[in-house]
Amino acid sequence: MGGNSALTTSVIVALAAVVVALGAWALWLRLRSMRLGQELAEATEQLARVQKLGALGEMAASFAHAFNDVLTPIIGRTQLLTQRITDPQLREWLTTIERSALGGAQTVKRIQDFMRLRRDEASVPVDLGVVVKQALAATGTRQRPSVRIETDLAPVPPVSGDPLGLREAFGHLIVNAVESVPEKGIVRVTTRIEDGQAVVAITDTGTGMTPATQVRIFEPFFTTKPGATGLGMCLAHGIVSRHGGQIEVDSGLGRGTTVRVTFPSEGLTRASTKPVTPSRMSVGATSSPARCLVVDDDAQVRDMIRDILSNAGHKVVVAHDGADGVERFKADSSFDVIITDLAMPKLNGLQLARVCKTLRPNVPVVMLTGWGVLLTEEELSEHGVDEVLSKPVRMDQVINTIAAVRARASGVER
Repeated sequence: MGGNSALTTSVIVALAAVVVALGAWALWLRLRSMRLGQELAEATEQLARVQKLGALGEMAASFAHAFNDVLTPIIGRTQLLTQRITDPQLREWLTTIERSALGGAQTVKRIQDFMRLRRDEASVPVDLGVVVKQALAATGTRQRPSVRIETDLAPVPPVSGDPLGLREAFGHLIVNAVESVPEKGIVRVTTRIEDGQAVVAITDTGTGMTPATQVRIFEPFFTTKPGATGLGMCLAHGIVSRHGGQIEVDSGLGRGTTVRVTFPSEGLTRASTKPVTPSRMSVGATSSPARCLVVDDDAQVRDMIRDILSNAGHKVVVAHDGADGVERFKADSSFDVIITDLAMPKLNGLQLARVCKTLRPNVPVVMLTGWGVLLTEEELSEHGVDEVLSKPVRMDQVINTIAAVRARASGVER
């Protein structure tokens, strides 16, 4: 009887242990399920933010292209008027209009720098310590005496990329940190190696951010500061991302903010393609009158380019799209230079250039683009494009570019 009792007790104890184990396992599964559910929700939310940024990127790219087409005739016509008007007051007003339009063009360029799908650019080894010092110097005018800047720049591995772009990114982050300090405070910038990666940290003693603000901090046009554009942080995020880096934000109300920028130690491996920009040419370069074919589907831009060239003494024929341009060139291939838009219906600028070069290989082709596209030398050579001008273009850029491509076509060094 005693043996049976002992056996029963053992069974009960064993069953109790099994029940406890099963309960613990069930609890672990429940907690694990809750954690996975939370991670899934966070991942879904992050994906939604990425998709939202992508949609905003498409919208911003279209906006930038349209705005560049609007600014091009404003700047061109203003410069033409300035040449013809002698009244000091009117010239001053025209200068103000031109300066404002050029300022708008810079804003559009900043949007394009972040939003567009940029082609790979040539990378060079970048010393982050040097770039950070340059960013601090460049943002000096936006720093305040009441905010003390501290630095602790330890040596870190070089990052492969664009030094000017990285300097701009750190400049935006530094300015944001300074502006986050309401009165007296400190902004501390450090560099160090962490887990084999190069880390730049920017810490401020400002008011900090709510979780809702942290979620939106890299969205374009989002800002909590009066008078700000809301572009600085999203531009910095875009530049860092293109360099294979990551930005993390640690913040809380009343305890300030730390922004950590982390780069892989080996840097970003990218194709060594060379972005093509207009040649350096002296303002006022002159040449004999040329016969120019101007092709653009935007009448305002097309007529403005025509008037700039006519005012400089050139003879101009205009075409309203790529197909019209090809027909006019087939009818008369004796043009000295072709100036064409990139994005056009029926036949784009690259296709037009290839057709015209097939008909006459030595005719110079100048490409206009309002999309901020970076074309490689290989792409330009393949289609027969000699120069690229980004809209909005200035009068001197157009005139000097025409002179330069004609000089190259005739074998004359300028």
